[in-house]
Amino acid sequence: MRVFPSIDVSEGRAVKRVRGVKGTGLDLGDPVKWAEFWALEGAKGLHVVDLDGAEAGKPINVEVINKVIEKAKEYGLWVQVAGGLREVEHLERYPKADAFVIGSRAHKDPEFLEVASEAVGADKVIVAIDLKGGKVSVEGWKEEIPVGLKEALEKFKGRSFRGFLYTYVDTEGTMEGPDVSGVKYIRREYPDKLLEYAGGVGSPEHVKLLESAGADVVVLGMALYSGKLRLKDLV
Repeated sequence: MRVFPSIDVSEGRAVKRVRGVKGTGLDLGDPVKWAEFWALEGAKGLHVVDLDGAEAGKPINVEVINKVIEKAKEYGLWVQVAGGLREVEHLERYPKADAFVIGSRAHKDPEFLEVASEAVGADKVIVAIDLKGGKVSVEGWKEEIPVGLKEALEKFKGRSFRGFLYTYVDTEGTMEGPDVSGVKYIRREYPDKLLEYAGGVGSPEHVKLLESAGADVVVLGMALYSGKLRLKDLV
C-alpha cells in the first residue's frame, strides 16, 4: 500500500483542517515547499486539494497548485488534484496532473464521469466519496446528499473511472481512527478499482488495518503535519 501526503490549499497557503472546518487545525505556509519536503521524505505521490475551489465549485488556487505539481514532478512524484472540479475545462487547468478527484459533480451527475474520461482518460478519473454522519457530503462538505455509502456506490456501476477516494469526514483531521468497515465494503463491491482512503489515520496500526481491509493508498494529513507519524517509517 502506498502513502500519499496531502497538501490542502486555501488562500494560497497550505493548511490542515479538522473535519473540514475553516479556521481549525494548522496553517502550514508555502504549499510548494511542502511538495519538496515530502519528496525528500520519500513520498511517491501527493494528494493536492483546492479547499477554496471545493467550496466555490470551481478551481481557485490554480496558480499555486500548478507550482506544487511542477515541484513534485521535479522529483518524479505522482500527483492527484481535487477540489472544485465540476467541468472538463477545470481539469484542463492542471495539464501536468496525473489524476483528478471528482466528487460533487460525479454524485449529482454520474454521466459526467463518461465525459471526463473521454476528455482526459478514464485512468485519470477518481471518484470522491466523502461520508459525513453516514451521508454523502458534497460542495466542500457544505451540502448533504441523502444517501449512504451503499446507495452512493450503486450509481457508479459500469461507469468509466479509475477508482475511489473514500474520505470519512467524521474523523478527518482528528487521528481518532479510520472507517475500516467502509473500506472493506467498497473493496467487496469494486474489487478491481483503485481504492484510496483518508480520514482519522493516526497510528501505524491504523495504516495496517487499512491495508488489510484492501486499501491501495492511504492519504495522510494531520498525522504527518503534527508529527504523530513519520512518512519515512511508512514508505
